Amino acid sequence: NVIPGIISVNTTTGQGVIAPAVANFFRGNAPNYFLAQALSGGAVTPATLNAALAGSNTVRTPGVITPFGAVNAQVSDGNSTYHALNLELKRRFANNFTFLASYTWAHSIDDSSDLQTLLLPQNTNRFDLERADSLFDQRHRFVFSGVLSSPQGWNSSDSILKKIMANFTVAPIIEISSGRPFNIITNQDTNNDQSSQTDRPNVDSNGNLVVPGAFQTGNLARNRGITQSYATVDLRVSRSFKFGERYKIDLIAEGFNLFNRFNQGSASPFIEDVNAFGKRDSGGRYFSKPTAAFDSRNFQFGAKFSF
Repeated sequence: NVIPGIISVNTTTGQGVIAPAVANFFRGNAPNYFLAQALSGGAVTPATLNAALAGSNTVRTPGVITPFGAVNAQVSDGNSTYHALNLELKRRFANNFTFLASYTWAHSIDDSSDLQTLLLPQNTNRFDLERADSLFDQRHRFVFSGVLSSPQGWNSSDSILKKIMANFTVAPIIEISSGRPFNIITNQDTNNDQSSQTDRPNVDSNGNLVVPGAFQTGNLARNRGITQSYATVDLRVSRSFKFGERYKIDLIAEGFNLFNRFNQGSASPFIEDVNAFGKRDSGGRYFSKPTAAFDSRNFQFGAKFSF
C-alpha cells in the first residue's frame, strides 16, 4: 500500500508515512488532491488514500479524510515578565575627575519576544512550552565611565612635565555584559505541522541534542542557546591648545574596543552547528558557531576649533 510520492513505508517501524506536502495530519484535515496527483502521476481520491492508509497502518490523526482544507485560527497573544535590579555609584566632578559605575541584573521571561521573531509555537496545543528567557534577556551588565582632566594650575607650573601634561582630558568607557539567548532548531519538519522553522531538537541523557523522530515534538526548551559574553574598552583622549583669549583648538583621539576582543553578535541556531561547536555554559545552555561579530578595534581622530 505505497503510493509513490505520497505514502512511503518507514523501514524501521514498518508504518506508512504521508508526505507533509500532501497531507497535514497535525489536525484532522484533507490532503491536497491536485498536488497528490502531480506527485504520484495518477488520480488520488479519498477512497484510494483511505484504503492505502488502512492497509499500511499509517501514523495519522484519527478522523475521516475529507476534501476540505485546513482552517487556521490565529490569536494575538503574548505574556512576559521582567525583573531587574540596578545599582549605581556616581561621583560628581571634583578634584579634576568624575565617574559613574552602573550594574544591572535583569531577567526577562516571555513566550514570544517581538514581532520580528517567529510567531508560531512549536506545538500549538502547548503554549506553556514556549515560556522561556526572552531573546533580549541579558542577565548581567556592568558599565563604567569617567572623565579625568589635568589640573588648571599645571599651565603655569615651573615643571616642564606638568606643562606638557596640561590641558589633557581622558575619558574611558568600560562595558562587560553576559550573552543573549537564541532558539535552537532542527530546520526539519519533524512534528509534521508544515513548518520547519520552529521544530526544536530532543535532549538525550548526556545533554546531547538529537533530531526527533517523525511526528514527534522536541523536548528542548525554547531559547536554550546563548551567545558569548561581551566586553569592550573605549577611550577618548583630547588636548586643548589656547591662542590668546578667544581661540582654542582641541585635538581628539578616540579608540573603540582597544584590546580588539572578539565579541559575538549572533550564533547559528541550527542543531548541526550547535553540536559541532560542542560547548555549554554553567547553566547548561548551548553555545554555537558565531555568524556575526561586533566591531573590531578601530580609531578615529578629530579637531575642534573654538573662537
